Amino acid sequence: MESKLLKNISQFLGALMTVVLVMTYTSCSDEDTTDTTGFALYYLGMTDIGPSMSGIISEPSYKGSVPSDFTITGITLNGESYTGNDFIINKETGAIEINSAKDTPVGLYKISISCMAGGSYHEYKDIVVVNMMKSVPDGIIVDPNEIQVEYSIVSDAKSTEELPTAQVKTDGNHVSITKYEIAKSEISSFFKISQTGEITIVRGSDIAPGIHTLSLKLTTGASSEDEGIFENALTVNITSKPLGLTYEQNEGLIEVESPEEPETTFTSETPTLKGSLENITYSIQSIEPSTDKIKIDPTTGVLSVDKHHGFEIGQKYVISVKVANQFAPDGILFEDIYTLNVVNRIVPVANFEYPAICEIYESSPFTVTPNEGLEGDAIIFSLKDDLNKQLSIDNNGVVTAKKGHNIPEGNYTVTVIASNTKNSKEASFNLKVKNNPNKFTYIRYGNNIGVDDATNANQFRITVDKAANANTILNKFIIDAPSTDITGNNVRWSIRNGRNCDKLEIDENGKITFKNAVWSVDKNGSPVNTSGFFFVTATVGEDKDSEFSLEVPVFIHYDLVISGVHVLYNPFVFHVNPKTISNSTYSVAPQITSNDSEFDVSKFTMDYRRSVNYTALSGSFTNGDSKTSSFLNPLWVKYVDESGVKGANTGSRHAMSYYANISGTNTLHYTLGYADPSNGLAFKLNPNKWVLNGEYPHGIVSFQMTINKENKDPQSGPGVFPLTIWFDPNF
Repeated sequence: MESKLLKNISQFLGALMTVVLVMTYTSCSDEDTTDTTGFALYYLGMTDIGPSMSGIISEPSYKGSVPSDFTITGITLNGESYTGNDFIINKETGAIEINSAKDTPVGLYKISISCMAGGSYHEYKDIVVVNMMKSVPDGIIVDPNEIQVEYSIVSDAKSTEELPTAQVKTDGNHVSITKYEIAKSEISSFFKISQTGEITIVRGSDIAPGIHTLSLKLTTGASSEDEGIFENALTVNITSKPLGLTYEQNEGLIEVESPEEPETTFTSETPTLKGSLENITYSIQSIEPSTDKIKIDPTTGVLSVDKHHGFEIGQKYVISVKVANQFAPDGILFEDIYTLNVVNRIVPVANFEYPAICEIYESSPFTVTPNEGLEGDAIIFSLKDDLNKQLSIDNNGVVTAKKGHNIPEGNYTVTVIASNTKNSKEASFNLKVKNNPNKFTYIRYGNNIGVDDATNANQFRITVDKAANANTILNKFIIDAPSTDITGNNVRWSIRNGRNCDKLEIDENGKITFKNAVWSVDKNGSPVNTSGFFFVTATVGEDKDSEFSLEVPVFIHYDLVISGVHVLYNPFVFHVNPKTISNSTYSVAPQITSNDSEFDVSKFTMDYRRSVNYTALSGSFTNGDSKTSSFLNPLWVKYVDESGVKGANTGSRHAMSYYANISGTNTLHYTLGYADPSNGLAFKLNPNKWVLNGEYPHGIVSFQMTINKENKDPQSGPGVFPLTIWFDPNF
């Protein structure tokens, strides 16, 4: 659904590029910056729902200007135009209300959306996908249908305390369930279901305290056509005592009463509570010095002082608040949570202005400070519009945007509200985001594997038929200077190793040589079939104000012949948006070649075996092999938990293996993916597997496959690295 994002830059960027931009401008306190793209809209992935169910598809996130005037431009059902009124969009927020009825047709709905942003019209075809499913047959239950668990147990990834489970059951033998899945929703990633129908919560999930309802997607016959929705199958109550209490401004002011101000009062803002809200009660535990004039609303936590309080100038009251709820009836004490100061006069907000204009280049960070002369006590500053969370403001009214923000070229009016208990004022400044004169959009090295240069650029295969020749051939390998749309001056090229591409050199034109590179070897020093990648950066500009950088990955397949066979995926980079993986997400099928006249390709087998590695390009997941990666290891654990396959663990091949999942009960749908023999060994990715606690990867996965030429499980065969997967949430 997000394929349009990088198309706004260029077709090439939509196919193969990681962008790093570096720009500065000194008009309003800026620094080096990164990343620039056009406007983009993001909705949640596929939603599973059933007829007569209602729900809300949350408002989209976006990149660029604030969108508005949302409209549904078209709906299809199973590829055909649909004109029902089951989907209603909020014109201001983009949230979509689903109002299905019992007679709503089942099938796959795709909704196209338009909106206005930055003064321009944007339309996204099939950006929202809703899987409207028939209800499962009667007689299926979940036992128990309600579970309750403490937040601290769920959120602690290292906790050994047992989590509650629920079991899907059938009434007698009238129906059999062949496949269990959690229906896709905003909370579905926090839960998992095994092949036997046991529902559990993913340990380490930061799921908010509260009551959550889970629906299931079940297959009750021999084919996927018997797939149905079991709505509201399980209610989960995540409970907790009060965990945190926050008043955004933890100090307040109240004026002393005087002939000029005979009746002064005070009211705090409403605090934020982290914890369950059942039977919530706020109370003041203590005030130092003691007074009975400060009150608290027992249901909201708002502090207040009525008129005729009699406070004196200079007094300071420090307040401790106790919060009780159903799971902490005696209350949790938050000491010294608020301070109220008595002053002679609260100065109203006055002389509130910003510089008239701030000019920056795209993605350049900036800081805009209120003009001198601002007056006012205990001022609270807020932004009228944070430009899609790209702007922030501190307690002094200083507006900032971080390096790498995505505010596109254009003129913006930034308005800030300054308020206190006396009054409020607004002040604005013009933010002018300018196009960088050194900006360029692509570095394209092409490829040497016979596929389209634009959509599959930066892929090179180095083929060796004899191991003894590996380093000789490698050291003679050259990648000629790339094509680019650079128009600026003073271009500087640099190169860095990503994986297995060390000691490469780049000249002043971007030409790359491997004369000092060394082919990867095994523990015995013998060359091995492997893969790698490196990063090339071009920086353009003669001064700091307009310096601009772009970085792209370049991929290498070190194709050393193994058992007389070459396994050639063309392209060998499988570029995928992890959010949109579906049951039909396949790589191309490989070409299997051999000089052996006796070789029978129909007997050739290949399977994932070992050495999976994830290299993060951005995001919170760390790099490492399958045993240490904060991304890969939990995915392996999830497979083990869901599949129930005996002998599977984080060191085994099972999570990405075809052969390990076809004996006995077929468990292929629990895998992350596998080389599919029924599709020419094209690599299949399974949906909803490459995600961890709702976060998708942006990085590169490489892994070893093993081969066999006798139509056998290739588990113990020699290894190859013919395919690299690039997970790119912006693709």
